[in-house]
Amino acid sequence: MIKNLRITLRHVTEPDLPILAKVSGDPIARGEFNPSRIASPHAIQKRFQDNGFASDENELFLICNELGAVIGDVVHFQAKRYSTAREVGWTIHDPENRNRGYATEAVTALIDYLFKSHPINRIECSTSTENHASLRLAEKCGLVREGVSRGLVFVAGVYVDDVVLSILRSDWEQRRRKTEASSL
Repeated sequence: MIKNLRITLRHVTEPDLPILAKVSGDPIARGEFNPSRIASPHAIQKRFQDNGFASDENELFLICNELGAVIGDVVHFQAKRYSTAREVGWTIHDPENRNRGYATEAVTALIDYLFKSHPINRIECSTSTENHASLRLAEKCGLVREGVSRGLVFVAGVYVDDVVLSILRSDWEQRRRKTEASSL
């Protein structure tokens, strides 16, 4: 379990499977910029039985609010086959909980966890060039824009361009030093 100010990140448990099945089939919960494919409840159950949504390949954490309710998820997975870089992604399921800082806290906590517990030098994400909220969130978390990958993701019947952003371990360490210095 990973705790931050208002949120907790935790692994998926069996009682969470109906939430994941519901979110998978709900375009509002997934958001307009995520791929449109839906996972079946059987596929979700099988993945949970196979590895509990946690493996070296990828790891899913549920985002819980101050009351312990599941409000979203964050994930990390290998970004490139030939590197140790990890890619991160996030979703806040209910639009009522979006733009309230929960995702920023969750992504910051995930980045801290990854750099503290994995021998990696780079964390990246990519998001639609039109997803201004996610672009702002990534930049608040210290990720820097690198460029655009054209036609990268198939969403709602079309291929969309994605902005690639990253943070290096040295960037993260510098941010931590500044944060620690300002809190003294």
